[in-house]
Amino acid sequence: MRLEGETGAKVEARLMTVRQAAEYLSVPVPTLYTRVWQRSIPFVRLGRSIRFDRKDLDQLIEANKVQPLEDTIGADFQGRHDR
Repeated sequence: MRLEGETGAKVEARLMTVRQAAEYLSVPVPTLYTRVWQRSIPFVRLGRSIRFDRKDLDQLIEANKVQPLEDTIGADFQGRHDR
């Protein structure tokens, strides 16, 4: 989400609403609320509102990224092409 700063320059908003964070993570809103309830995702509480720090969401994405197995990629890809 981009906001306009005092100088007129566009700045990236650091905190996101539940709906914005769900869209950013490509998950349904109820899934995000469940993760908040389980305390399995970092969030910021501002009064009764819940916000998500973009940096925390980026770290969550990186921490859950599954890397391919390099030894099997070529063989698996070759096998699919030969059929």
